[in-house]
Amino acid sequence: MDQPILSTNFRTTTWVLMGGIFFQLLSLVLTPRIAILLCTAVLLFRFVPTVLISTGRIPNPEMGNVDVRKNTVMFPNSDGSSRPNPSGQGIALLILGIKINHPLGFFAPNAKEAGEFFTSMVAELNNNKTKYGFLSGSMISGQPNDSISERGHFSIIGYFKTVQHLHDFAHGPLHRDAWNWWNKNAKDMPHLGIYHEIYDVPKHSWEAVYVHCPPIGLAQAQLEVGDKDGNKEFKSLITDARKGIWRSSAGRMGRQEGKIHETESY
Repeated sequence: MDQPILSTNFRTTTWVLMGGIFFQLLSLVLTPRIAILLCTAVLLFRFVPTVLISTGRIPNPEMGNVDVRKNTVMFPNSDGSSRPNPSGQGIALLILGIKINHPLGFFAPNAKEAGEFFTSMVAELNNNKTKYGFLSGSMISGQPNDSISERGHFSIIGYFKTVQHLHDFAHGPLHRDAWNWWNKNAKDMPHLGIYHEIYDVPKHSWEAVYVHCPPIGLAQAQLEVGDKDGNKEFKSLITDARKGIWRSSAGRMGRQEGKIHETESY
């Protein structure tokens, strides 16, 4: 699962000022000349590879796990066959997040505890994917456009096999501990906001496409499947979407069975 970043905790100008203060302290500990040399060396360490990658002199490491094809996702057939099964089963989507309305951001009172519960629940899902029907998830961070607060927020977008799996997790011990902690302390931390959205999406009502992307979102999912001998393995859901019914949105939803969308590419 993707990890959140701390850069949204303060304004860009705050980070710049903190960098200036750090440089001044470095100049006092060493000498201004050595401090400048160290800062220049760090900038060159970042800048030179960027130039070399941009000009094609060295490979781009960020392309290492990028699939340059057009892909989609398909759940395995219950009978183990490889026949096309677009949007063949429903999924449940969870958006769970924290919004910190405080000038200290992640350093606000009780924010550390809330963050620890949050990351613990994410780890619990990752470690018990089959039990909770957890397919994959991504951490995102940003700033709501309609928020008065300058502080950002972060959330998880999680994909589950069914809403029942999601409810099983919600009634589990870890989420219950987190909820009890929240109910006990909520009145003392009005600056902390939590939210969730749940969508129960039936089959033939969702689709996905990924072009020039690494495994991201639902494409990260590894589903545990068994063969006729009872052996278990985790299988990727990624499927080539360049041909046939997979080429179009309607085809990937399985809404026009038997029609080949060779002229459509979205």
